[in-house]
Amino acid sequence: MTRRKKERRTGRFMTVLEGKPKKQELLADPTSKEARRAKALRERKKQKSVYEKARGSQTRLERDQEAGRKGTRHGGPLADKIRKLNQKKAEEGAAPDA
Repeated sequence: MTRRKKERRTGRFMTVLEGKPKKQELLADPTSKEARRAKALRERKKQKSVYEKARGSQTRLERDQEAGRKGTRHGGPLADKIRKLNQKKAEEGAAPDA
């Protein structure tokens, strides 16, 4: 009597997969894990342009100013309230000196 390898089956007669897909088949499918991993590796190894290298070394404030934004990132009612309180403190601190 020969031994048979167990197979996953749906229902009684139909096997799910006869064999594992080949690596080339997996790489051909862009949604597979292997294809995504290979693409990420290519992107990581790709040389950055001089502009991107310089941009990475800039400070956050310089990047914001270059993009045309105000220097601050945070806004909203709480930030306004804190700014007003800080301004009052600065005025009170300046008043006794004068």
